[in-house]
Amino acid sequence: MSSAHPLIYIVDPIHPVGADRLAAAYDVISPEQGVSDPRIEAVTHIVIRTTELPEALIARMPGLKAIVKHGAGVDNIPIPFATTRGIMVANTPGGNNSTAVAEGAVALMLALLRRVREMDAIVRENRWDERWTTRLGDLTGARVGLIGFGRIARCTAKICAKGFDAEVAAYDPMLSAEDVSAAGVTPMDLPALLGWADVISIHVPLIEGTRNLIGSAELARMRSTALIVNCSRGGIIDEASLAEALVAGRIGGAGLDVFEAEPPPKDDPLFALPNVVLAPHVAGVTESGMKGMATACADAIDTIISGGHPANLLNPEAFQ
Repeated sequence: MSSAHPLIYIVDPIHPVGADRLAAAYDVISPEQGVSDPRIEAVTHIVIRTTELPEALIARMPGLKAIVKHGAGVDNIPIPFATTRGIMVANTPGGNNSTAVAEGAVALMLALLRRVREMDAIVRENRWDERWTTRLGDLTGARVGLIGFGRIARCTAKICAKGFDAEVAAYDPMLSAEDVSAAGVTPMDLPALLGWADVISIHVPLIEGTRNLIGSAELARMRSTALIVNCSRGGIIDEASLAEALVAGRIGGAGLDVFEAEPPPKDDPLFALPNVVLAPHVAGVTESGMKGMATACADAIDTIISGGHPANLLNPEAFQ
């Protein structure tokens, strides 16, 4: 299980607390060196964030033993292919990252409710008198519906319920109603949740069953004033249907930290809409969150190289 000469390929930039620790202990290919590094075929371990990891690149690394994801979502890693080659795949969910992403989701909720983009423009464009007719929204006492109820959603629920006295409900087909209720959150099926909530926040991984989970039919169930926020993965909301619903006034607004294509095309219709707040997939990119995930990645690499079982191994059959 151990390697005499570990070579770690850090595909995407990570916090120096993890990158420097790995570089001090092992040979490293940095993001700047990338696949053009002549050592690439000798890579034994990979640390990756959001870059797509193609099967063809994995196939070029006959000594690859493990792939460690910086973060929770692993839709950019071909896990079945890795498993057939005996390559362990681990991720780094929880901790500071869960809190960071939850805060990012709530930040988008507040930016939409308080119409931050529009209020900023009023001041910059000297339209000060418009403040007399301005009406903003409240998160306090609002109905917040969570799609998915894992670590990040639970943090979001806590912030909304305890910080804003919001009513919180959740839909998660992987959990029993008792599990959701035990967290102080009301379980609902998806149609009921969509029609009930003032704010919808998405917290599910991108898998075959969740791709385009929110399309035109689901958006039509939402209230005309309701908001939708996505800090999970692009592709869960059908973005063309979302743009149509926003233009038609069928929903109130959207906050997106993730997109089906990253970066989105320059002519994306969402860019022109005033009731949309966008961010470049950075909900978890806080100092604390980045340190926590980079440290967790280094911990996982150390454990694997020493022959151990990483904390969040996703394909345990590869450990054998």
